[in-house]
Amino acid sequence: MRELSRDPARDPSRDGSRDGLLVAARQAIAAVRDTGDLAPLRALERQGAVSRLVISMDDARWPDLAALHAVGMARWLQHVAGPEGAHQAEWEASLQPLSCVYAREPDAVPPEAAAVLEAVRSGRRLGGPRVPREVRRRVLSGLRLREELSEDFVAAVRGLDPRGGRPHRDARALRPFLDMTPRHIPDRVRTLRLLAVTLQMSYRATGDAATLADAVRLGRELLLLIPAGGARWADAVANHARVVGDHYRHTSDRRDIDEAVDYGREALRHTPPDSEWLPSRLDEFSLHLSLRYDVSGAPADLNAAIDASRGAVRAAPAGAPDAVSHRARLAGLLVKRHRVTGDGAALDEAVQLVRREGHPPPAPGRDGVLVEHAEVLHAQYRRTGLASVLHDAVTRYRQAADDRRTRGGNPTELATVLSHLGNALYDLCADFPEEAGPAPGGPHRPEPSPLREAIAVHREAVAVSAPDDPQRPGYLNNLARTLRERARREAGPDALDEAISLLREAIETARPGHVFRSAMLSHLSAALLERQRHTAGDEPEPKLLREAYAFADAAARTATGPPGELIRLHRALAELAAATGRHREAAAAYARAVTLLPRAVPHQLHGSESETQLARHGRGLAADAAAAVLRAGGPDAPARALELLEQGRGILLTRTLGLRGEEEALRDAAPALADRLAELRTALATAPPGADPGDRRHQLAEQWDAVVAEARRLPGLDGFLRPPRLAALRPAATGGPVVTVNTSPLRCDALILTSGGVAAVPLPDLSYAEAESRAARFAEALRTAETAGTALVDRLTAQAYLRETLEWLWDTTAAPVLTHLSHTTALNATPATTATAPHPPRIWLSATGPLAQLPLHAAGHHTDPDAARSLLDRVVPSYTPTVAALAAAVRTAARRGPRPRPPAPLVVAMPRTPGFAPLAGALAEARAAADHYGPGTVLLTGEEATRARLLAALPASTHTHFACHAVADPTSPYGSHLILDDQPLTVSEISRLRLTRGEFCYLSACATARSGRLPDESVHIGGAFHLAGFGQVVATLWPVEDTTAAETARLFHTSPHPTPAHALHQAVRALRASAPLLPSRWAGHVHIGP
Repeated sequence: MRELSRDPARDPSRDGSRDGLLVAARQAIAAVRDTGDLAPLRALERQGAVSRLVISMDDARWPDLAALHAVGMARWLQHVAGPEGAHQAEWEASLQPLSCVYAREPDAVPPEAAAVLEAVRSGRRLGGPRVPREVRRRVLSGLRLREELSEDFVAAVRGLDPRGGRPHRDARALRPFLDMTPRHIPDRVRTLRLLAVTLQMSYRATGDAATLADAVRLGRELLLLIPAGGARWADAVANHARVVGDHYRHTSDRRDIDEAVDYGREALRHTPPDSEWLPSRLDEFSLHLSLRYDVSGAPADLNAAIDASRGAVRAAPAGAPDAVSHRARLAGLLVKRHRVTGDGAALDEAVQLVRREGHPPPAPGRDGVLVEHAEVLHAQYRRTGLASVLHDAVTRYRQAADDRRTRGGNPTELATVLSHLGNALYDLCADFPEEAGPAPGGPHRPEPSPLREAIAVHREAVAVSAPDDPQRPGYLNNLARTLRERARREAGPDALDEAISLLREAIETARPGHVFRSAMLSHLSAALLERQRHTAGDEPEPKLLREAYAFADAAARTATGPPGELIRLHRALAELAAATGRHREAAAAYARAVTLLPRAVPHQLHGSESETQLARHGRGLAADAAAAVLRAGGPDAPARALELLEQGRGILLTRTLGLRGEEEALRDAAPALADRLAELRTALATAPPGADPGDRRHQLAEQWDAVVAEARRLPGLDGFLRPPRLAALRPAATGGPVVTVNTSPLRCDALILTSGGVAAVPLPDLSYAEAESRAARFAEALRTAETAGTALVDRLTAQAYLRETLEWLWDTTAAPVLTHLSHTTALNATPATTATAPHPPRIWLSATGPLAQLPLHAAGHHTDPDAARSLLDRVVPSYTPTVAALAAAVRTAARRGPRPRPPAPLVVAMPRTPGFAPLAGALAEARAAADHYGPGTVLLTGEEATRARLLAALPASTHTHFACHAVADPTSPYGSHLILDDQPLTVSEISRLRLTRGEFCYLSACATARSGRLPDESVHIGGAFHLAGFGQVVATLWPVEDTTAAETARLFHTSPHPTPAHALHQAVRALRASAPLLPSRWAGHVHIGP
């Protein structure tokens, strides 16, 4: 416990004062209670601090109960926690000071000590150690102490309002007793207790900051004068935590919120489980933890806040007046968890809590509950886009604002709800069409009424807030945001100029530690950029642009909080730096954002939620970062660009593959730690979503981070599970060059990894915009070409566009790459050598952004008679999700070495599936695979191909072949699945398997290599089997017609080539030879892996 030491790193005992010594003793006592380790107390004893505390007691006329309690507890704990039968002297020395405390506050003394003191008082004989006569005399003297209050003080207390309705008058009545009483006299202690509470009530009624500061000062004095134990201590520290928490809202001083959390925890330590105060103290504690999370960004704070809030809900009787507000607090915290982590289950639970309550909620605290409920509904709207939900939120915000206007009192409370209402109305503007703005060449159309109301209520929030209200800068920021929206609709600068003026005022008046200061700086930067567009000038870099960059830089460099917000700020700075020619600064800012990206996707999220978080915070981020590094230049730019791509792509895949690649080193160094990490991985993969199970997942994620941190402290493991550096990626190029094609609006390049290092090949004819357009048109052409019943002319036109796209891929991408490789490496293959060589050269491909949705392996002019311009005729192409994934697969294959036993093949075929078209070729595929693998093949066909049988057979299988239907879900790729006889097998389930014997998997099913909205993550069925343990996979980029699939499988399994990549390469070229004008028939199959 920090306890009044504003510098936690400083030893409070060093100043030698009574207060410093008391704080040090209390900290040591708390540490011993928490851990049972006497080391802190023994250290104080060696320094003589406890003895000096006895000497420093202020005034012998009135006992210093706080110091006596600390001295007595220090001695008592040394007796209790020491070796059996030892420390008789400490036991005796503890009794006299504890007797003085016991006389005034019996519950502040440990029950065992209280029993001894009662025995001495009554003259009973003790069953334990004998109390010496002199010690007995001093104990009896201490037990005779009584709290004597003056008649004047008693009369003053009787005149106080028992309901606390007149805090100003009560404070005036109590003030004189502080001026006329010495420090330890009972009148002063009682006055401090009452006055601290009274001043806080006065502050909550008026919002006066000076009153609150006085309450904090008096509360700190009180805690130094009373024993640190019992009900009175719990009451005092709970109230002080509440006061300091309020003070934090005025100061934004991190030390205040730390103090509030520490004292809230101390209050709970001394609050019995059956206390009527337990629910409210847990609720206050959860609030303070949540406020600290806003500045710390530490998941442990938010998780602990939710745990405490659940405790408050459980502890409150069902019909208690505060039960509704406790549930509302929990709902609000769950929304915060959803907002910062993407946990959908948390928001679902919050919505259920709100919908179960009656509306409007009962008093007391109705307005606060309305605000919490409205925030939950507002969050639900942002997730679902349902206007009716947002209207419901607006209605509740309005009701809360009306309640607070009617009640009067603290203007901060009214300003807060008005700010929330304005933000909801601002979002409601999005439901109005763009026609609400000015008509081109015509008069202005009416402004949407929600925007007018949003501006009005934000103006009211600013007007009612006091000039020194620490939240006022936030109200100014919100008003500026709505004025920027008005400016966009009016297409004029007036509203924008007012917004910029308000933002400047907000930043100037916000305290340095204000939680939204960085967001306001970023907001001003964006507003200045908008204003620059209205300004004509001939300056090389206009003043507004320089200002915008300066504010964006300040926002990014001073930001704290959740990683998603930090990514946004760094990315905004990077984009502005890139747009203004600050290439090195852009590269550095992008790199910082990429470093934060894994933290924005917590381990506790389920698959689809993880992808949602990546889409929200990281779409295109790694590609832009790599492009910025290349644009900045430098000798190590290509290597650094590749490292950034690896850090920001395939995050979900790399997490698992990285663990497998490094767990052996951890197991060698610390087997128990490796076992613990494996247990946590399994628990995180299997814990279900939901309320309390959701909390469990967040707790497991905390434990995961702690174990990883412990592993990194071991010798030689400081890089454990960190993003790979170039040295760790080099093994990927063992079999040939690895080409990562990076597409970004900034520039497009091919990063080529070979045994000699990384080279960057600029691709000036490739643009991000054209790649994006072609990817969309290619997908539409595929559907047209392969949809039964489509007119022949349309199908042929679609095939022509597919061929044109393959030619474009060759001209813009494949040709420059092969040209570079022919000049810098031994790779100089021709169609003739590729066709006749026993081991044609290989190349691995990985693409970012929209190019990842196109068949780069099939790039070429396939109607050329000499086949000179075709990737398939020059090399054997394979894919890898990331370079790190390929390096991990190479290392795994090397560790396994030559297979000591014959393969264990598994073939699964579903010729008929209810609800799907028959697959006449499935049995032919199964026979071809079984003939190839031999008599030991396990064959599951038709009704035998159940989910349970498949899951039982997979762990022992080395080679697998699936001939069945599959469903690729682009909106929720973790739900993509193979269709079996009884139940589907999803990507989420497959990726959790640990198939240590797996070598090769052939997926003859539709679109098993097609990713969803984030192609960089390779979340598809083929990637899932690769993740589960199959080093090499054959999969399909799009639905393949049944006869084509069967013929491809036949050609593959009858190929003389022993490696899957070469066998598939030969099969694809054979298919192309039979139908070169129909690329949808032969370009869909791909090989993944080494």
